[in-house]
Amino acid sequence: AAQKVMRYLGTNNVDNSARLCHSPSTAGLKTTLGVAATTCSYRDFFQSDVIVFFGSNPANDQPVATKYLAEARKRGARILVVNAYREPGMERYWIPSNLDSALFGSRLADRFFLVKVGGDLAFVNAVAKVVVERGWVKEEFVRAATTGYEDYVRALAAQPMDELLSRAGVSLADVDAFALELGQAE
Repeated sequence: AAQKVMRYLGTNNVDNSARLCHSPSTAGLKTTLGVAATTCSYRDFFQSDVIVFFGSNPANDQPVATKYLAEARKRGARILVVNAYREPGMERYWIPSNLDSALFGSRLADRFFLVKVGGDLAFVNAVAKVVVERGWVKEEFVRAATTGYEDYVRALAAQPMDELLSRAGVSLADVDAFALELGQAE
């Protein structure tokens, strides 16, 4: 409707929130990663064993991505969602360019891990403890791509699992299940 009004007024230009809402993420990405845009492409979904979304809802925020997520899931990728809210769009989403999905919907998420608001870091640390303890860390990659790993492992060890679970609002079974997903993935 806004576009039709603007055309009536003699222009095709309609400002939207994308310019404003993406400027903070652009600045944050540039500062932390050195690149002011996402560092993966939709093709990366197809080569992934596990795709994890933390506190985001691509079904609402990036609906074009759902087509590629659904295809990645068909190819065997597992899609995990860590969020304080079970996003309905990640359970079932209707992708108009896919006939089956347009008629019946597509399940995007394989599993939800419902954490307390603000509990995501505690969840990540609990999962990391399990991954480290079970030897599921890709040591060669860690040595080549990071520094301070030993300090990180010591910091994890100093955090009691019961406290992390309480802060995250999840069970040990949830943490173990998430860690297993990561441990089995390439």
